[in-house]
Amino acid sequence: MQSYQEEYIANLRDIAALAARKKPGGSSFEAYQEKLKDNRRLIEQKVERNMELLKVHLFPLLDHLLEADGKEVYGLQEFAGKLFQVGEELDTGLFCQIHQALLNAARLKKDQKGMIRELYWLGLGRHNRCSKLLGLDMSVVENYMSEMRLCFTEAAAYLKYYEKIDDLETRGYMIRSRANMSLGEFSRASEKIQRVKQTLQILQDRYYQEIAPDLPWEKYIFMTHRQMADSISYNRHDVMSPEDIEVIMESVYIVYQTRVLEAAKRNDRPPVQAAFSYYSISYYCGLDTLDGLLGKMESLMDSTDVMDFSPENMYGLISLPAFYCQYLRQYPEKIEGREKYIESLYQRILDYVEVFPDAPENEQLFLYLRQLSNHFLETENSISYGGFLLKLLSRFAPDIYMQSYMVARAATALCRIIMEEEPDFFDDIDFIRELKNPEEKKQTVLHYAMKCGLLHDTGKINFINLYFQSGRQWFEEEYEMTCLHTVVGNRCLAQRASTRACASIALGHHSWYDGSHGYPDSYKRLKCPYRQMVDVVGLVDWLENVTEAQCLYTGVKMSFDEAVLKAIDLEGKRFSPLLTARLRDDRIVKELREAFKQGRREACRQLYEYE
Repeated sequence: MQSYQEEYIANLRDIAALAARKKPGGSSFEAYQEKLKDNRRLIEQKVERNMELLKVHLFPLLDHLLEADGKEVYGLQEFAGKLFQVGEELDTGLFCQIHQALLNAARLKKDQKGMIRELYWLGLGRHNRCSKLLGLDMSVVENYMSEMRLCFTEAAAYLKYYEKIDDLETRGYMIRSRANMSLGEFSRASEKIQRVKQTLQILQDRYYQEIAPDLPWEKYIFMTHRQMADSISYNRHDVMSPEDIEVIMESVYIVYQTRVLEAAKRNDRPPVQAAFSYYSISYYCGLDTLDGLLGKMESLMDSTDVMDFSPENMYGLISLPAFYCQYLRQYPEKIEGREKYIESLYQRILDYVEVFPDAPENEQLFLYLRQLSNHFLETENSISYGGFLLKLLSRFAPDIYMQSYMVARAATALCRIIMEEEPDFFDDIDFIRELKNPEEKKQTVLHYAMKCGLLHDTGKINFINLYFQSGRQWFEEEYEMTCLHTVVGNRCLAQRASTRACASIALGHHSWYDGSHGYPDSYKRLKCPYRQMVDVVGLVDWLENVTEAQCLYTGVKMSFDEAVLKAIDLEGKRFSPLLTARLRDDRIVKELREAFKQGRREACRQLYEYE
């Protein structure tokens, strides 16, 4: 690799380390605060340096790839391989940019082997992007899934030239691309199952094996059986056909038996994931009851070790509880008697992630946590859903937690001023309008504002690497993806009673007052009874973003006074005139400024004491 590439990667690792939650290490709270500020300044310097490296060295090369020599192209491939690899996700966005440019160059050169190779790697990068969209409706993620599958489908289409392409590596890319056409979400489980079935037929075809006997066919076939085993639908509304179950059952049995034999050689128990697939398909075949399946899942979860950080144990401790909660949410009559067990699961998980080494760099850990946050089941005495999400943010993205706390404090301060002037301001909200006691009403509004501020950005958990580890300004497609944090937040908060009233705030806080801009399109202000609180959080969140949070990723930064003047300039367009009118009052502006500072101090204090 070239020196600028090595420097860029070193900066990425430094940024991730600087952004991680810090232990006080015996320092005073004041010293801890200063350390966080120093780290922020260092991050800004390294992001600025990375942008300089890209603009001076990489982007010009990508623009003139047809003129690049073989050494430069190989160097790019090596650089991309360091940005995204198994077990380490440093910069998948740049990985995709590089492979897209290499693909474009291969097309222009009519380099068939190069096209196949780059389609495969670009598909893997896009698959990683799709993994962040867990839990969203198919209508939202379909385009992302299609873009990913088109890469693999095009590469796999060259199988018709399989015999003519006399290159083992390229044949391997074609075969693996055919298998990867089954990755991601589908509208129905049957679609995925049929694709995997067709892939197995190709892999087991002697024609392909005899032409390239040196390819690891047994590994390919086993991995595809694993993919089939993972195709089990746990959604009661996506019922698998008897034919689907029959096909899956064969693969599950093969995977399970292989894992059992491997475990026996190690004098170990069968892996949790293989065992769960075996137990669940037995349930779907009618060989076990739901109670029986849940009992077996409990035994598997109980067998995990909170000090074992292997992928298999991680699956059993975090991912398996997600499926367990999914079953219970679909069959709520099975919850009774299991409440205390669910509560203990959550505590074990939080204890586990707290001591997990190098957690921010572990994408598999985040995938399992996304699964759990998507299927989280609240019980009477369990940690609340909002509390669980905030624990994750404070652990893995302390900057986002701090920003949310600042927004919460500023929203509360603005609502206090509003309630003193207009006690009926939030009366479109049923539970507020029903309150007759003025003081009780005011305190309820303030509590609600604080809660909405804290939870409005919890959808960012799905895209935590873009906020937490980003070592440069976002590419356009990354910005578009981060916009989905509003949809993720709304969906997750709306499904739990304790957070339902905050869902609209998560959805609409980036929407414009007049509806002309912003996102998402699904937020309709005039139809939303919570719109006044959406307006409040939207305003203070914007003030925080343009002065603090987003400048690293967008390159746009204002002083607080500049932001206030800009907000007033956007009166009636971006922001409610009922709110911006108050920004003309210097006293109110001063209170908001102090509220942001207070929020930062309190969040710092919580992070400090948490350690």
